[in-house]
Amino acid sequence: MKDYVAENERILNEWRKKYVKENQHLYPKCPNLGDYFANDGIMFMGEIVWDKDKHRWKRSENKEKENAVWDKEPLRVLYLTKDQNTGYDVAWDVRSESFINPRSDLETPRLHKLSFFKNLVYSLYGVLNSEACRPMLDFNDEEVLSFSYKHAFARINCKKEVGEDKCPNDILKKAIDNDKKKLKQQIHNLNADIFFCCGYSESIEPTGSHILNFLNEIGYNFEQDSKEETGEWIYYDKKNNKVAINSYHLSYSGFDYNGLITAYSKFLKNHPDFMNSHRKSCTDNK
Repeated sequence: MKDYVAENERILNEWRKKYVKENQHLYPKCPNLGDYFANDGIMFMGEIVWDKDKHRWKRSENKEKENAVWDKEPLRVLYLTKDQNTGYDVAWDVRSESFINPRSDLETPRLHKLSFFKNLVYSLYGVLNSEACRPMLDFNDEEVLSFSYKHAFARINCKKEVGEDKCPNDILKKAIDNDKKKLKQQIHNLNADIFFCCGYSESIEPTGSHILNFLNEIGYNFEQDSKEETGEWIYYDKKNNKVAINSYHLSYSGFDYNGLITAYSKFLKNHPDFMNSHRKSCTDNK
């Protein structure tokens, strides 16, 4: 079995050193500039514990489990997001995010109120449970929260340096262009099957997403699926049998979850080989 976690860690360590070297002159009085670099990758699958410093429930690392579950997932889902909103404070490890409301306890955990977290776990649940012409739209917070701990999925910020509540398209594009080699390595290492490209904007050509455009620069061949049935949502790489979902930012208040999942379900109807091949892969892994 490939050690996805170790390779991801190697890439992040090299990337952090590069970030510090390139930016230390801008922050000469900051002795720990690397603390503003946010680690990410396969979400942790260890014990949930209380982080008293950040006042949150967080996931603990379990490298063996994360590797094993990710390796056997019939559909590996990767969320490609912009950056981490810390208000330019120090970073936390993206992989430790639990999505649990800090005012609830572990006996009766409630989903966090942030729309970013809700849209993430809802879309994850919907995609992994939908079938052709049968979009998974009817479920609740408790179901999606529980589901998010049983399945390995990953999240990568394309801009590793922390930011605030907005990451304008020009800043995102600059970060992607500056770090394209490391970002390419990190994405290719995980070998995902479904990519959520978060940050759709009509002003970006040709796909509406700098992130989706970047995937096509690093060896993927995503083309828009039937626009009449799936709108701007679904792009398919037929050669590599992979899907890119052209998503809004996960914090967007108008996030059309039903539209996304319905479009994905229609895609499954039009491309039965996508699911059939992954079901075979799932059988092989048992």
